[in-house]
Formats: sequence, structure tokens, C-alpha cells
Amino acid sequence: MENNNIQKLGGTCAILLGISYLIIGLTYLLLPETQKGGTLLHESDKFLLSLSQSPTLITIHHLVSGLSALLGIAVVMGVLNFAHTLNEGWVRWMSYLGYLGFGVTAVDHFRILSIEPIRAERFVGGDLSTQSIIRTTDFFVSIDPHMWLSFGLVGVWVLVISWLLLRKKVLSRLFGYIGIAIFVLYFLVELGTVFKSELLISVSAGLGAIILAPIWYIWLGIIFRKDRGIS
Repeated sequence: MENNNIQKLGGTCAILLGISYLIIGLTYLLLPETQKGGTLLHESDKFLLSLSQSPTLITIHHLVSGLSALLGIAVVMGVLNFAHTLNEGWVRWMSYLGYLGFGVTAVDHFRILSIEPIRAERFVGGDLSTQSIIRTTDFFVSIDPHMWLSFGLVGVWVLVISWLLLRKKVLSRLFGYIGIAIFVLYFLVELGTVFKSELLISVSAGLGAIILAPIWYIWLGIIFRKDRGIS
């Protein structure tokens, strides 16, 4: 009974996570160009000025991203409960990486949500000396600026779980292939931040966050709600 409850919780959270990815992707694509990618892709002056003038969408983006990561932790629990018999060593290891990836994602987005508006307010209202100091703090805002831990670990978790389910023919082959595609798109986000390519990040937001991730997570959630696991 306890395992069944864990799986149903994971299923409910997976459905909510899929819906939240849709919001995350849409809000990112609708952001002003100077806000996409933050100060990693844009000069501090332009980003902070834009943030002070139009904070609504980026606030929603980071808030939903943080909350969705908390949902993701429950999804990892559900996957561990559902698929641990496939290859217990791999599934447990990937689950720990998934926990870490979603945990870092939550902390990072809530931190950005708290710090960036303050930086923007002080930058706009500060003198040249203050603005110069604020520019030097760009890389202290995020704890995972290139998202190797957040998108990287979550992407690896999705990849391995999808591959195991595909190899064992537990679920539809299409489900497994979608998971592998999500990993590729997660990796594009990391490449986009490293090479400062907003195009790569937008492609991932469009194909991954708006289309593939909602399909994969909602599909997973429906399976969890109906199935008691793999025996």
C-alpha cells in the first residue's frame, strides 16, 4: 500500500510537472530579448534595466521553475518505486542524481528570484560606482550558472530511465525515444549557456519545454496512476 501511494504521488506530480514545463517554456520564449539567458548572455546594464522595467514574466518563469523542481523530486521517487527491479543499481544511482539535479534547480531559481530584483533596483537607482560593483556580482547570482547540475543531471536521469524502459520493453518505444530526445534538448541548454547561444536555448524551450517534456511527464504520470509497478 505504501509503495502504491508513493507511485500515485509521483504520478500526480509528474502530470503537474508536465504542465509546469509548458508554462516555463512559454514564459521563456515570451521574455524580452535582453532577459533571455540573463547576464550570462547579455550585458548587466541591459538585463538589469530591462528587469526593472518588465519583471512579471521572468518572475513567473523562475517561480514556476523552482516549484516544478520540487515536483520533480516526487517524480524521481515514483520512478524509483516503479522501475527499481529493472536494474536496481542503475535506477538507484540515477535517482540520486535526479534528486540532486532537481534540488539544485529549485534552490537556483528561488535564489535568482530573490536576488535579481534587488540587484536591478540598486543598479537602476545607484551611481556609477555602485553600478560598477553590481556588474562584478553576475556570477554569484546562480549556484549553477551553466546548468551542468540542473539540466545536466536531470537530463542524464531521463536518458538512463528511458533507455532502461526501452531496452526492457516495459513501456512504448515512443516513450523511450521521447526521453532520449529530451536529454539531447537538455544538453542544448548547457551548450547554449557555455557558448552564449540564445538560439540553442530557445530551441530547447520550444521543442523540449513546450512539446516533448509535457508529453513525457504527463504520459509517465498517467502510467503511474494506473500501474502498480514492475514486478
